[in-house]
Amino acid sequence: MRKVRGVKALVDYLNTIQCPMSESTIYRLVRVKAIPFRRPSPQVLIFDLNKIDHWLSSDYEEVAQ
Repeated sequence: MRKVRGVKALVDYLNTIQCPMSESTIYRLVRVKAIPFRRPSPQVLIFDLNKIDHWLSSDYEEVAQ
């Protein structure tokens, strides 16, 4: 399983796959629960990169239709 901890790590990953996104955008998506994440404790966010990849491709397909 490919997982990263924290928004900064997710920003780094998104930059490597040519899908740049700001930290503030990710925090906004987390706040409205529009991005897959886990919060095992109040200060910790975990992102499963497989789910993020799927979310990105699903989101793209919805916009393309």
